[in-house]
Amino acid sequence: MHRFFVEPNQVSEASIFISGEDFKHITKVLRLGKDDVIEVCDGQGADYQVTLNSPGEQTVSGRITSQYPSRGETPELEITLFQGLPKGTKMEVIIQKSVELGVYAVVPFSSQRAISQIKDKPNKKIERWQRIAYEAAKQSKRGIIPAIRLPQTLKDVLKAVDRYDLMILAYEDENLLTLKAALADFEKNCDQKREANKPLKIGVIIGPEGGFDPQEAAACKAAGVITVSLGQRILRTETAGMVVLSQLNFWK
Repeated sequence: MHRFFVEPNQVSEASIFISGEDFKHITKVLRLGKDDVIEVCDGQGADYQVTLNSPGEQTVSGRITSQYPSRGETPELEITLFQGLPKGTKMEVIIQKSVELGVYAVVPFSSQRAISQIKDKPNKKIERWQRIAYEAAKQSKRGIIPAIRLPQTLKDVLKAVDRYDLMILAYEDENLLTLKAALADFEKNCDQKREANKPLKIGVIIGPEGGFDPQEAAACKAAGVITVSLGQRILRTETAGMVVLSQLNFWK
């Protein structure tokens, strides 16, 4: 079944209205029309099965026949990936795969050893990356469209540590604490009084191709970030984040 995202204000009690690029895709590319059935998500975790009416000139409406929670979300976790800026088109792959793996948001950041920097027209880059996130969310049947934030510095990232229940850094020079052990320690020591209906907010920091300068790693630890090892092998920046996200999905 074809799937589309809409804004909440496009959903009424019994109907959904679709316009813009999705209207063109439905009517011109897919050639769907009256009585065809599609799935629609409001981007806030609710899915709808919709039977289309006859399309108008710029809008198509549909009757809601059923509503149910989005199956593509993990309500226990809200994971933000802080990704050191990689070179070339690697960021596009990272965004696509991290959205498939359930990330809540992606925040690119610059650091001392980052080869790539966004100097010109960052909004254009973010617009393209957000489109990739949208397509990946559609394909993987997510209940939200993860946000791609404007690039930050590592210093900015560390200012946000207190907003998370747990912030971890995959660090190639960490030889003692594995991700598995760090999660076990967190589970043992986390506040049992934390509201049960609130998701765990976890931040994951992944460095760029050149990794982290020792002083940067020390600054992360001083800010309360837990440095973890992902094993004996050195992983590429586009692989490391996917390994952490996969293990977090398995953990919960």
